[in-house]
Amino acid sequence: MARNQATVKSVLSGDTVILRSRARPGQRPAERQLSLEKLTAPRLGRRESDDEPFAFESRDYLRRLLVGKDVFFQIGYTTQGGREYGQIFIGNEAEPVNHACVRNGWCRVRDEAKRRRDDESAEEDAVLDQLAALEEQAKDAKVGVWAEKPRCTRIVHHQLPGDARAFAEQHKGTPISAIIEQVRDGSTLRVQLIYPGADKSQWIHQYAVVLLSGVRAPVVRTGIPDKEDVVEPFGEEAKLFVETRLLQREVKVVIEGRNQNLIGSIIHPAGNIAEALVAEGLAHVADGSVALCTGGPAKLRAAERIAKEKKRRIWKNYTAAARAPDATFTGVVTRIISGDTLHVLPKGATAERKIRLSSTRQPRMSGEEAGYAQEAKEVLRKRLVGKTVQVTIDYVQPAQDNFEERECATVKQGNVNIAEMLVARGLAGVIYHRQDDENRAKEYDQLRAADEAAKNEGKGMHSGKPKAVPRYTDASEDLKRANSFLPGFKRAGRVSAVVEHVANAARFRLLVPKDNCKLTLVLSGVQAPRVGRTAADKSDPFGQEALDFVARKCLQRDVEIEFESTDKTGGFIGSLWLGKNENIAVSLLENGLATTNPYSADQSPYTNQLYAAEHRAKSAGKNVWANYDEKAIAAEAAERAAEEAAVAAKPEELRIAVADIGDAGQLSVQVIGDGVKALEELMPRLALHHKQSSAAPAQPYRPKNNELCSARFTEDNQWYRARVRRHVDGGKSVEVHYIDYGNAETLPLERVRPLPDNFTKLPAQSREAVFAFLKVPARSSDYGDEAAQCIGNLVGGRTLAAVVEAKAGSVLHVTLYDEALPASQRKYARSLNAELVRSGFAAVNTKSTYARARKNAVDVLQVYQNEAKRTHVGVWEYGDAFDEE
Repeated sequence: MARNQATVKSVLSGDTVILRSRARPGQRPAERQLSLEKLTAPRLGRRESDDEPFAFESRDYLRRLLVGKDVFFQIGYTTQGGREYGQIFIGNEAEPVNHACVRNGWCRVRDEAKRRRDDESAEEDAVLDQLAALEEQAKDAKVGVWAEKPRCTRIVHHQLPGDARAFAEQHKGTPISAIIEQVRDGSTLRVQLIYPGADKSQWIHQYAVVLLSGVRAPVVRTGIPDKEDVVEPFGEEAKLFVETRLLQREVKVVIEGRNQNLIGSIIHPAGNIAEALVAEGLAHVADGSVALCTGGPAKLRAAERIAKEKKRRIWKNYTAAARAPDATFTGVVTRIISGDTLHVLPKGATAERKIRLSSTRQPRMSGEEAGYAQEAKEVLRKRLVGKTVQVTIDYVQPAQDNFEERECATVKQGNVNIAEMLVARGLAGVIYHRQDDENRAKEYDQLRAADEAAKNEGKGMHSGKPKAVPRYTDASEDLKRANSFLPGFKRAGRVSAVVEHVANAARFRLLVPKDNCKLTLVLSGVQAPRVGRTAADKSDPFGQEALDFVARKCLQRDVEIEFESTDKTGGFIGSLWLGKNENIAVSLLENGLATTNPYSADQSPYTNQLYAAEHRAKSAGKNVWANYDEKAIAAEAAERAAEEAAVAAKPEELRIAVADIGDAGQLSVQVIGDGVKALEELMPRLALHHKQSSAAPAQPYRPKNNELCSARFTEDNQWYRARVRRHVDGGKSVEVHYIDYGNAETLPLERVRPLPDNFTKLPAQSREAVFAFLKVPARSSDYGDEAAQCIGNLVGGRTLAAVVEAKAGSVLHVTLYDEALPASQRKYARSLNAELVRSGFAAVNTKSTYARARKNAVDVLQVYQNEAKRTHVGVWEYGDAFDEE
């Protein structure tokens, strides 16, 4: 009789096996069930029935003997129901496995086979005689089913106990002997856990479904009632991969967690099946459970990395994400923005980089987590500001909605992962990325593990307890409150504080934790260069450099303060110390980034140090003193004194008309005289020129910056002389300044033409002027628009008399009068300057150079200013607005 070859897939009982044919590429191998001819073994119980005696031992004997082996088999006969019976041979052995099963007592000879003996052939009689003899030997030896009783009792549980969570916790981390009973898909197995019971003569056989921790294989779900079959790509291959290696093998199961089923690792003497699956591209790492893996996720991640690189199976279309430029660098932390965002200045660079901690989110800024958000920021401030860190850019999150593009990175201080440290304390959460999203932290698994531990231990924001947000008093709210704090501060000597904000190089916003307050500090003895508040607001020379110098030294640092006095707005005046020995005011002066303020420097306890530091900066020509020349300074002072004397002797008078009102009281005026008459004659000729077809340029006209041109004014559609200031909108438009009227606008290129030379000989008729002795609020500030409207009402549509008090380059500083007012009555009290002060939309500027030469004018204007303050009109509606600035 011919022998067929197959592999034993599994053993159903002591007398029945499942055979598998050789697999062809891309196909699942065929299977067939074969029972041992003429034999019967005890039956294993099902959920509703118990095992027959020795049923498990009988199956276990055949399982150990055959599973996974290549065998030969012969079919003896097939029943009407299609069930096949035959003999199985291991290798080239002449004796079938059937005989071994009877000899060792694990199978009996079927009674019906004995009864049919008289009908069998002589050959069959010989086979039955041999089986009967083997059975008698087993009976005499009392082996297998012929033993008096089992060596131990098998207690079977087909379902996990009611408190499955307690079961998982009880056995967590301990390797348990097990047999793999079924492979549902590559990462879902039904196992038989075997462990001793309370009585050592009993063994617990617990059936359970185990999900491989850390991996997910493609799903294979077929033949389930009321559910659609699902077979994902490579699912059958993954299932076969596990079956051929583990089905009905003895393994160790390490339970590591639980959801609806147990989660754990399957350990075979040949290794961890999860790692093998991932390495072959038959499963990917599952973020949700990889942190549970005994021994950590590193091996699984490394296996997945290799599978991706080699594009194995599920990764056949994989393309690695592009790495961010400058992916790794070392730098110093300059400031903490929030509990997950900080600024780092890379080594050797001048520009800071804004870094967000990868895969991490700070606690919410509102609700019960708000206090933990503050704590997270403070932990980072204390630990990192001013310290060197290593930054690895993991990914760049593109700009979207209202969020700018963000560099997301792993930040380490030494060997400490800052994000992991925060997560472990419950001061940050972890972002759960999509499985296919590779934009994640380099050490994402460690973050997930730390997050789970923090949740289990109820740390930080996972405690379920809200944390109060600290509340602080504003000690600089007003002068009265500042003066109530000052004595205590002065008695304390040096007071510890934290720099929260640097407004300019000499003005700070501080937090004083001990006194539970915040305050404004102005450095004593120094004057720092002014920094513009907006892009349009020009800074003083070295203003930004001074601000950057102080911010990098002091922002968010622990400092000490010595208090001297208060100013009239509630700010405190004093010295700021970094460490025990560095006076920031002295450092500013020594680096030429500030000048001494003689009034406060003379009252400071550190007068000598301040003047000595400024002298060293002057001698070295640092920054603001780069062009310092004592002789030139003296000559300039003498020239200025002469100018003041000349101004005091005889101021110039002009007749003007205001052509345009600019920002902060700036005026464009036309001096009425021969020039205006010439302009009136020129304008009709210019209009006539542009009506001619020859005036249009042959090619698109693209004027250069500062070039004179003709511009067609939007409001009246007429042509005027103008000068190009700059190109905008990618060169499609230009900003022009109308040189005869002072106003400006942006025009498309088709509304700009060349200006012929015969129209350029007349000088520009517009001149810049400002109100002498006054400061007017800018339109970007409070009351700026109201101030501009008030000026328009005063000067619009009128011919005015202008007294030129001084000139600053081409800018006239003027006192304005209504031209109808007789010259003999033109006193400062009746000027439009005084009217503007009286209305509350200007303040007196007593610091201008020429103010000393016109003290009588300043005195008059200050009377009206005091009246405006008293009645709270204009900018004085809520207080001393200009002084606050």
